[in-house]
This record gives sequence, structure tokens and C-alpha cells, in this order.
Amino acid sequence: MAASVAVHEYPESTNTRSRPSSTRFNSNSSINDIEETNEESFTLSDIPNKGKGLVAARPIQRGELLFAEAPLLSLPPSPPNSTIMAALSRCTREEQCQYFALSNAFKGRVLPARGIFDTNSILYHVGDRTEGGDVVREVAGIFLLASFFNSSCSPNVSRYWDQTQGMMHFRTLRDIEEGEELCINYCEILATREERKNEIMRDKGFECRCSACEVEEEDKVRESDDRRVTIAALYDEVGECANEPMLAIRKVKRALRLLKEEGIVTYVTSFCYDAFQFCVMVSDFSTAKQWIRQAYEVSLCTTGPDSDAARMFKMYWANPRAHPMAGAFQKSILSGPDMGNRTSVKLGG
Repeated sequence: MAASVAVHEYPESTNTRSRPSSTRFNSNSSINDIEETNEESFTLSDIPNKGKGLVAARPIQRGELLFAEAPLLSLPPSPPNSTIMAALSRCTREEQCQYFALSNAFKGRVLPARGIFDTNSILYHVGDRTEGGDVVREVAGIFLLASFFNSSCSPNVSRYWDQTQGMMHFRTLRDIEEGEELCINYCEILATREERKNEIMRDKGFECRCSACEVEEEDKVRESDDRRVTIAALYDEVGECANEPMLAIRKVKRALRLLKEEGIVTYVTSFCYDAFQFCVMVSDFSTAKQWIRQAYEVSLCTTGPDSDAARMFKMYWANPRAHPMAGAFQKSILSGPDMGNRTSVKLGG
């Protein structure tokens, strides 16, 4: 029986505000701990056509932790208004006031608490230990500070749920210039512009005005749509190449090229980890180390150095033979990542 490859499997896990302009935050601040310092990393500012948003107050390096935040509310997706109000009743008066000051894109359509929740909630997954084993469930959280992130279909900020800490971590995906807006994605970004805009309007109640969605030239829109749809297809196709490692690597490299053209960092770690797995399957451990190194380097931005994903990638970088699929197929030599996409970190760092 041919061995199967567990591709894509590793631990990884828009809004306008009625707030004063140019409020400053440092990297460790919460909505209750706003400081004026010389080391602030971002400000709350007016954004044209968007209302309020978070803007870099200084140059920010790729992979820098902006802040980590625990959810004010953590509920099943799309909860009824009564459930939200019951959860809010357990919050302090100040927290309740902060909640109801958040943007509501559903005014006049649903009750205020529900409208605010749907506009600002962020979906993530948590793991629960039961007698029958670990169970992963999807929840929707309200993060008071992170609610000020506007949406972008080419985000420059990642979010990662740290199960141990019970906090969402927000990191920069690339180098950020002073004055540049900081954005996360609120929709599935591997979709056409029309599909993305429809999803955000349906689920969040507002029109996406990110740079990717505001492109006016129709030919550029079509090219971008084609790239994103192709990446999504390649993501599925790589998982179907268990018996064709060389074909899988070609698909991975094509996906990475398209991701770079679109300026999307999300999914890079997954594709690189897939390529690593195919390499260890055919005992090409030298090339495998190149792929897992790239996965590790990108994971420092997407999930952070202390995440389960980064720890696993670092372990396999040191010893790719430790992977359970090592040597599953006949020995072969596969190609490594394009050098133009490489960055440099130290294994012991």
C-alpha cells in the first residue's frame, strides 16, 4: 500500500471606530493601558474611506510582535443576542462601555450587541481535551484592541491563537514603514475580488476597501483573481500528489511564485512544509532541510518562535530524519526552494 502524506497538517492556527484620532499604543498595551512613549509601535488614526485604523508609528520589522490580547468574549460563531448580553453581564462596566463603543456595520438590521459582535468578532480554533480525545472547535472572539485592525485581502499582520496563554498574537508579516496601515484579513483571501467583497459584506456588513479590492484596472483584477484561484487549486492538488513527489514540488514552487506576486505570506509555511514532507519521503534530507528552514523562517512571522508550528519546523530542520514519513518511498533527489525567496536566521536563535 502506498504511503499517504499528511499535507497541510501542522499546528497553526474592517472596522471603523468612534475613538479619538492619533491615540498611541506600545507593543504591550491593552485598550486599558494606553501610554505616551518614544517607543510606541502604532497609533489609532483616521484612515481615508475607512474611519479609524491602526497605523505604524515607526518602522516595524518583519515578524515583530505588535501585541497579544485575550478575548473579552469567546462564543460560538453567530450567537444570538441573548447569549452575547449574558456574556457581557459578566464583564466590568468599563469593558461593557468599550464593547458598545465598537463599530456596528449592522445598525438597524439586528440588535446592537449582535451587530457589534458580528462586525468585530474574529474566528479561531481552540482545543478541548475530552475522554474521547482532543476536540477542536471554532469560536468567535471579541478582542477590544484588535478590533481596530481594518481588513485587507493582502494583510501585513498575522494572527495566531496561543492555546496555552489563551491569547491572540498579532505579528507583522513583512517590514512596515512608518505611517503604513496595519491590517489583518477578515475573509478567505484565496478567492476572486467579487467573492471576497461579497463574503465580507455578508459576514461583516461592510465593503472591503483594501488596496487589493480597490484596483480599478479590470485586466489587473482578472490577473489577481486568476493567481488567487490558482493558488487555492494548487493547495488542494498538492495533497493529491502522494505518489508523485516531483510533481508535488513543481506545484509547490508554482504556488510560492504566485503568492509572492500577490504579496501574500499566508499559506507559505503550509506549502513549504508539504515540500519538506515529500523530500523526506524519498530520503532527500539535504533538500528537505532547505524547505523546512524556509517554513521555519516564515513561521516566525505567522505564528511566532514559541508556537507549536515553529518548534516543530525547527526540530525537523535539525533532524529531518525524525519525521515519521522519512524513507517511505524509493530514494530520489528533488529540487529545493528558489533562492530569491530565502531569508536568513540562525538555527540556535
